[in-house]
Parts: sequence; structure tokens; C-alpha cells
Amino acid sequence: HKHSSSTTIMARTGAVVALLALALVLVASTTAMASPSCCSDNRIWGVEEPHHTGCSPDQSGSCNEWCQASCRGGECKFRGGQHVCHCYC
Repeated sequence: HKHSSSTTIMARTGAVVALLALALVLVASTTAMASPSCCSDNRIWGVEEPHHTGCSPDQSGSCNEWCQASCRGGECKFRGGQHVCHCYC
């Protein structure tokens, strides 16, 4: 039974490590969505799920506030027929 229990412990440890790695990837991707990149126009904005897509006229104040707080020189601009959060390089 000694061999069997050590194999079970190793399998459980491997499963825990795999779950932690998956959780880390999910957290990293969520953080990436929530924070805009430099030198880019970001259509998706906001911290809470669901994230907003584009800035309609009634959202321009909160979009601009989020944009300015989230990236250097952030400013909401009208590009390609929609409002986006633009970050300086």
C-alpha cells in the first residue's frame, strides 16, 4: 500500500499544481482585459464584468475617467466610427 499512497499523493499534488497554473492564467488574462495597452486604441474598457465595448455618448464621462486613470495620457477619442480609449506610447 505504501507505493499506492505515494502515487495518490503525487497525483493530487500534480492536480493542485495544474489548477493553480490555470487560475494564474485566468487572472492574468482578466487583468490584461481590464488594463489598456500603450500605443493602442482600446474599445473594451472598465474594471467590472461585463466590460464595456466602445463609449456611447452617455458613457463618455465614465469612459474618459477610466481611460485617464488606466493608462499614461489616456483619452477617449472617436476612431473608426466609435469612441475608444487611446493610450500614449
